[in-house]
Amino acid sequence: MAAVARRWRVLGGAMLVTVALAACQIVPPPPLMSPLQAAGAYGYSEAPLGPGRYDVTYVGPSRRSLRSPTAWRATGAAERTQAYDFALWRAAQLALTLGYKGFRVSNVRSNVNTVVDNYDDPFYGPAFGPGFYPGPWPYRYSGWWGPPWAPSPYAYQQTAVSLEAQLLHDPGPGDYNAAATIAQLRRTYPGAEGAPAAATPPG
Repeated sequence: MAAVARRWRVLGGAMLVTVALAACQIVPPPPLMSPLQAAGAYGYSEAPLGPGRYDVTYVGPSRRSLRSPTAWRATGAAERTQAYDFALWRAAQLALTLGYKGFRVSNVRSNVNTVVDNYDDPFYGPAFGPGFYPGPWPYRYSGWWGPPWAPSPYAYQQTAVSLEAQLLHDPGPGDYNAAATIAQLRRTYPGAEGAPAAATPPG
């Protein structure tokens, strides 16, 4: 009887260790080409504007850059390019899903949000606000391990690009071919594609 109890205690301990290890496994983030509703912090969304016409938005992930204006501009330009490409990608997905061959783009808008307030940085605790930080320990987890009296040299940027896509059965010069657009962007951003979401039906 004691041996059986001991065996169950061993099995129970092993199960607890297995559960604890499983809970500690890091879940990979969703692909960049994911619906915003699924990924949460980044992704695409669309809103119908009329028959075959959609407003498509892509919100890029937050990226770290140095605080200098030159670094902000460089990071922002790269983020705008990627966000625009991914908005095109989603427009092409919509076109193929709904039986169109291509689409035309108009009314492109972009917004770059730069955060230098460390209260908004998830890698900093709420005790590490903007400005100078007392404390003799290395307190930053985002790559900055400088002296305790120095402010962080980093800022974070997030870019959103929106465009209007008119889906077309017969795209002409200057329009986008949906299949060719997706093929090109798959080559440009390998591994970025998740499972495409169903198109939002016109309201």
